[in-house]
Amino acid sequence: MVHFKMYMMKDKKIKHIYLIVNIIMLVLTGLFILLNLFFINFPQWVVLYFGVLSVIQNILYQILFNTKWLTKIILPIFFAIIAVFVSLFVYCFPYWDSSSFKIFERTQLNYDDVISYKEAVEDLEAAMYYLEKTHPMFKDGLSTMIKERYANALKKLEQMQTITVNDLRREIQVVINPMHDAHTTTYSNSPRNKYLKDAYQKGEEGYVFYSLNGYTSSEIIEAAKPYYSYESENWISISYVSLALLEFYGYYAPYTFEWKDANGNILTQTYTLDDFVSLEEYEEFIKSYSEVPDEEDKETPFVYYEIDEEKSLAILTLTRCKYNGAYRNCVKKMFQEVKAKNIKNVAVDVRGNGGGDSTVANEFIKYLPVDSFIDCPGDWRWGFLTISDDGHRKNRPYKNLVFEGNVYVLTNRKSFSAAMDFAQIIQDNKLGKVVGEIPANDANGYGEIVVFSLPNTGVSMQVSTKKWYRIDADNPNNYVVPDYLCSGNEVLSALYSIIK
Repeated sequence: MVHFKMYMMKDKKIKHIYLIVNIIMLVLTGLFILLNLFFINFPQWVVLYFGVLSVIQNILYQILFNTKWLTKIILPIFFAIIAVFVSLFVYCFPYWDSSSFKIFERTQLNYDDVISYKEAVEDLEAAMYYLEKTHPMFKDGLSTMIKERYANALKKLEQMQTITVNDLRREIQVVINPMHDAHTTTYSNSPRNKYLKDAYQKGEEGYVFYSLNGYTSSEIIEAAKPYYSYESENWISISYVSLALLEFYGYYAPYTFEWKDANGNILTQTYTLDDFVSLEEYEEFIKSYSEVPDEEDKETPFVYYEIDEEKSLAILTLTRCKYNGAYRNCVKKMFQEVKAKNIKNVAVDVRGNGGGDSTVANEFIKYLPVDSFIDCPGDWRWGFLTISDDGHRKNRPYKNLVFEGNVYVLTNRKSFSAAMDFAQIIQDNKLGKVVGEIPANDANGYGEIVVFSLPNTGVSMQVSTKKWYRIDADNPNNYVVPDYLCSGNEVLSALYSIIK
């Protein structure tokens, strides 16, 4: 051993190679984070293992080779700090093992596939693990209410003779329902789901859904509440087209539908499982039934604007909160036209907008005459750490396009998440008025989701990582109450009466 060490000490080439390998091992430890984030899931202990291994290798390097005293002190400390930092980062990182930023092959069972009790328990335990690890509500551990519901879910699953994916998902939803967090929920992309072929045709013929198996829409929604993640009841909606969702809420074939036309006439029809078709067939039917020529069959853009010069009004319609070049260009083009035509009123229509990136509001504010504003304050949970943001933002307006007129945000009960944030940012910063219905989620709620895939069923579970706070802390309302309240269908007429 002594001779071996003496040989190693004299051979500088080996010394340099060993140091390079040591550094590569440390770099690899950090790269595991990117690997997990974008490509493949693996346990946290893998990173810890390589971190410890790199530290041990550095210690061996110090033992085997002659190094300067400075290197003997600084290098081990550096390696230890990096290894500890990476290990803690992995433990706290909310996106670890998530499917938020990667597409990978995974088990994805159909809603009616049967699973074992053991598989169901493993998936339920995984769901509870993600909740406790990630959600701001459970930084100090799961609440008594959630623990009790979790225990009841285990008992209920144990008593079932057969367990389907839908059964498991229902139990998870019952557990998380008391959280009243619409962003924390499960959903199943059932690969063999089927859809009611006749539903689209009935809509084209002027009919709307009235009842299913004798239950009206309001009765169905009331019965669905225990299995739904919501803050405002207005957010609850049931798809009567999807067979997976019909069975999830406890409705089985044959189905007796009642359709109602504009005159109140009721049409009753009974459907069997044969009336439900695959997604591909359903989409083909819609395409053939609509008979739209190929040149007209274009997807409606998520953002566009219209200008009514007579009313001096520009309306920016935003169906999704998507911050990209198309959005920025559309907003810029609108404000250029607003300036050229001396338009006095600008409205942003976020009715039916399910959210997305809240920075769409920040970009819009760059056209308004303010030096600063408050974005939504929040606490972002990273394991045992909390990253707080007071929301204060410095505005960098486009000075040649600053709009000095009236600003409105148009909402309805389906304006959710970042769409609600848009309305809140404009209202609470006193930048404009909100017209319409109360949006679907709480301004003092949760969001910034991370998505996980349950190991055995492939059921997707999204969990909030941030706790949000109302911008105007003195406002007693948890929800954004419009300055001008009206039905979502009457928003435009209400807006025109306001600006006349």
